[in-house]
Amino acid sequence: MHQNYQPWWRSFRLSLVTTALAVVAACGGGGSEPIVGPPAGSGSLPLTVEVVGAGNITSQPDGLNCTSGVCKGDFAPNTVVTLTATPGPEQSFSGWSGACTGAANTCLVTMDPALTVAQDVTARFVPYAGQSTYSFSLTIAGAGSVVSQPAGIDCTANCSAVFPATTQVTLTAIPAAGQSFAGWTGACTGAASSCTVTQDQARTVGATFETITGTSFALNVAVSGNGSVASSPPGVNCGSVCSASFAAGTAVTLTATPSAGQRFTSWGGACTGTQPTCTLQLTQVRAVQAAFAVASQAGSAFQTPQLLETNNDFNVGRKLVAINSSGDSFAVWEQSDGVPDGSTYKVYSRRYAAATGWQSAVVIAGLTRRESNPSVITGKLLMNDAGVATWINVDMQTRRNSPTTGWGSAFNAPSGDSGGGLTSAVMDSSGGIAVLSSGSNVYYNTLATGASSWAAWQRIDTSGSLVAWKAELALSNNGTALAVWHESNPGDANYSMKSAHWVRGTGWGAPQSIETLTANLNEEPPKVVMDDQGNGIAMWLQNVNGISVFYNTYRAGSGWQGEVRVDNPPDRVPAIRDLQLAMAADGRAVATWAGQRSLFSMQYSAATLWSAPVIVTPDFCEQINSSQTKISNTGQAVTVYVAFNVCEAKTQGVSRSLNIGGQWSAAATFVAGAGGYGATTFVMNRTGQGVA
Repeated sequence: MHQNYQPWWRSFRLSLVTTALAVVAACGGGGSEPIVGPPAGSGSLPLTVEVVGAGNITSQPDGLNCTSGVCKGDFAPNTVVTLTATPGPEQSFSGWSGACTGAANTCLVTMDPALTVAQDVTARFVPYAGQSTYSFSLTIAGAGSVVSQPAGIDCTANCSAVFPATTQVTLTAIPAAGQSFAGWTGACTGAASSCTVTQDQARTVGATFETITGTSFALNVAVSGNGSVASSPPGVNCGSVCSASFAAGTAVTLTATPSAGQRFTSWGGACTGTQPTCTLQLTQVRAVQAAFAVASQAGSAFQTPQLLETNNDFNVGRKLVAINSSGDSFAVWEQSDGVPDGSTYKVYSRRYAAATGWQSAVVIAGLTRRESNPSVITGKLLMNDAGVATWINVDMQTRRNSPTTGWGSAFNAPSGDSGGGLTSAVMDSSGGIAVLSSGSNVYYNTLATGASSWAAWQRIDTSGSLVAWKAELALSNNGTALAVWHESNPGDANYSMKSAHWVRGTGWGAPQSIETLTANLNEEPPKVVMDDQGNGIAMWLQNVNGISVFYNTYRAGSGWQGEVRVDNPPDRVPAIRDLQLAMAADGRAVATWAGQRSLFSMQYSAATLWSAPVIVTPDFCEQINSSQTKISNTGQAVTVYVAFNVCEAKTQGVSRSLNIGGQWSAAATFVAGAGGYGATTFVMNRTGQGVA
């Protein structure tokens, strides 16, 4: 008989508690508008057209030519007006309402002088059904260039590109010598040097550059709520100093830092958006507002546990789980089906759609193992916004699962020396995948969105015959990446931390050491993360008076800042493991690590840097196992771990949460029982949805 360990394989959906905003449409009177203008028979009557979506409405006879919002034309009484709907790029006409009905592209409206209300028409346009890509058009006025992330736009004059649907495209404006960036038009607004738009329809953006005049300009900052704003280069430090002058053309970065118990909500004036940093070029006097509000404590709310496996009398092996930005998820695991003697394991997969829940389990053909053999579930599992899951095994055998066609055929990376095995895999916002493989050397490779073949391997270490391994990779939305790894020293038995920096269009730079100690590194792999501006943090364990936590901070433009040791709070057993590091797009970060009976944490922001470490789990009855920590782009962090209560002889799956700048919440138990639990796998997307 097989002992049943199935209780650890449960599915838990996670949503962060947030504030909901209800929008109610207000109606006045009978829903129509009295005629404004000359009375019936006095010369003309108004016809009002509202355009919803991307398209154009024209009239015959002339009088209306409307591409957005509400337009009005005046026509003689008894005139029969023909309205024609012309969809914009990658759009279709959905239909009329009001004085026109139906879905034909034309409609007739008679300007009846006997009516006592205005003639109102609404025309609706929608994207093509199943649209997979949308065009992006850029116009440039003045002298400068605009680049995009992901790549596609890199222009000094008017240009265009095509991006997959739902892609978030970040544009960066770069003025030519003697020029300044004046601002965006179209789908982007404001004067910040970067802007992000979502490709949910065809987009047009304008960028304007102008000649710099004057020698210096003032930057005025106003703060509402409790928080501060500081500038780089220095000058503004508001609270106290809220106005400063800078040389004409200076690029000034403002960073908003909330006070304790507060959160940053938004910029106003020359800065826009909700990210806590904003960069402006001082080409004229600028005024900026920064708003802060009370931060409600983040909370994790797991749904009722659900059994994913179907053979719950038989052991489950390893598992992989992935989630995308929509909250859709995918799981792969191995398990015995009990036939013929329960010692043969098969590989199963199961998809979660946010709208419909978990679908039926599917067996992946051709993948089995005997109970005594190593697991076939290795490597990394990733999922793009279209719901396509990519499983990359440690030997780089790759499989893809589509929501419509299921599992495709396996394919491999190019043959040759690829470093020894997959150690890190990350996906960019467009669905492209980058990986590192390391075992004796560090190699880099990429798999384009939708592609079924890998690119050529690139070796990024220069260690010669030295061992380079345990490599980890992080990507930034500004077109850069960081790799870190352990590398053996020439002449002793120790290892050192190495790093390389990648820039789009340039490639990998030369590796460099990011720690200078003679003590050996711990066996646990390092961690590396990046924000959307190209800043990063590396963190690792090193054997200094026991095991200590170290970090090094990477600044875009200036590089690594030097290693720093974290002095740990006292713990009954000083062993450290399960190091976790997570960073939001705006640069806020959180780190956690476990002792035997404590979980420790630090928080980071660009303005305040790292906080002192604190003990998250003061209950010394708990033995902490398998802790994992993630963060959303709103600065809400969640940590999930298995806690064995030695005082009560019970095991619990536990989550805690915090807003960066606040304190960790009390423990929330999402599963409990007397039996043993294996390692928990926890994934969370940047909006705060997760699966444990």
